[in-house]
Amino acid sequence: MIKHISFALLMGMFLCFPINNIIQFTAFPKFSTSHSLDTIKPKNIGTKVFSVEELQKDFLQLRSVYEKEHCALYEYTSKEKFDSLFDNQYGLIDHSMVSHEFFQILAPINNNIGCMHSSIWMPGDFWETEKNNLFPLQIKLIDGYAVVTGFYNDTAQVPLGSIILEINSLPIEKIINDLKNSYSSDGLIKQFQFAQIEKRFPMSYARYYGFPEKYVVTYALPGRKTSGTKKLIPANLEAIKLVVFKNFKHPPLTLKVIKEKRLAVLKIPSFIFYDRVDYFKSFLDSSFLEIKKNDINNLILDLRRNDGGDPFCAVPLFSYLEKEPVPYFANEYGRYSEFAKPIPLTENYFTGNLYTLIDKHCGSTNGHFCALLKYHKIGQLVGEEAGSTYKCNAKTKEVKLDNTKMLVYVPQETFSAAVEGMDKTKGVEPDYYVEQTYKDFLNGKDTVMDFVQNLISNEEK
Repeated sequence: MIKHISFALLMGMFLCFPINNIIQFTAFPKFSTSHSLDTIKPKNIGTKVFSVEELQKDFLQLRSVYEKEHCALYEYTSKEKFDSLFDNQYGLIDHSMVSHEFFQILAPINNNIGCMHSSIWMPGDFWETEKNNLFPLQIKLIDGYAVVTGFYNDTAQVPLGSIILEINSLPIEKIINDLKNSYSSDGLIKQFQFAQIEKRFPMSYARYYGFPEKYVVTYALPGRKTSGTKKLIPANLEAIKLVVFKNFKHPPLTLKVIKEKRLAVLKIPSFIFYDRVDYFKSFLDSSFLEIKKNDINNLILDLRRNDGGDPFCAVPLFSYLEKEPVPYFANEYGRYSEFAKPIPLTENYFTGNLYTLIDKHCGSTNGHFCALLKYHKIGQLVGEEAGSTYKCNAKTKEVKLDNTKMLVYVPQETFSAAVEGMDKTKGVEPDYYVEQTYKDFLNGKDTVMDFVQNLISNEEK
């Protein structure tokens, strides 16, 4: 929501059935695997070891900052429970540790806040020490599997579509569960936590487990019952940042018009255009003029993987879609105070049928935006439960712990969309739940987009 572009902040789920040695998951991954390799432990070479006294001081500093400055620390977890958690985790500091070991103690605290903008991240020195030793495979949680969808370096080390079973002999269900519980999310929504694992897996892995001497992955081949094991060539931090931070690099805004079907597809992958708001608004103006000129009746708005950004971008888009002027924010929030008043309809606003595609990555400002669409019944939402709800905390303050130099991000204010009666513990829910299947992924099909286009065809018959 509020602009955060420091490196650290940017860094900033059950039924199952077996397929050979694979067990599908929907909530947490559950794979049964053979542990033929010895677990490869993270190395501490070149990593500073902190004394008990140093760690205790940092812990107390973090506790003080959260208790005194977080705008909504006890909204989802009571003070009594937090006090008990703080005391319990503090008691675990009984020996010297390296950074990632200390992070494992802090993670449960952050996990219980229920706020996606609250985070604890490693300092720059942590990454620079081993910047050429990060996990090289891109993964996505599809249809219950941890699927290889790409690579952070130039080498295709395992076939795309392979299902990860183990990393360094540690079962993937253990890894996914640990990493999930190292993230905070609005309303304790699990969807957003899974989205962060997908988006930042190599960095999340290093933050929690440290840097191993090598990465050995066991995987099932795509579409097959056989498996393989391979030692991977690690990836470089810079290559990973290009992918992880792509939404901060002004990703392409696109409009595709299919005149013969009176259909248009508008893709908005991000609202992070803080320094290019005029460009963003100009794109909307030209797009909706084109939509009107071509008498488009059905508009597919693709907001998947859009994890938020600037309300000064989201509000203009909303002004093209609302049916009548309604407020965007529930209250006046500083420079966004005008958005608490009804938002005027924009010239060339859309009057046809709207279908908005959402997924677990939808967060922050995009959560506000989608909540407004849902509340006012503007079109139909299709896809997964969103990663956030109608409210979030932002206006984040960065605090550096004195000894470990870990970075703690503490939101100062809560921002709510102008809706009533929505459940703050659930992500914005689609009207049609549709998720990509593993089979469709292997066949290169977009399950959600195909569903919407079939829905449109059936509604026009």
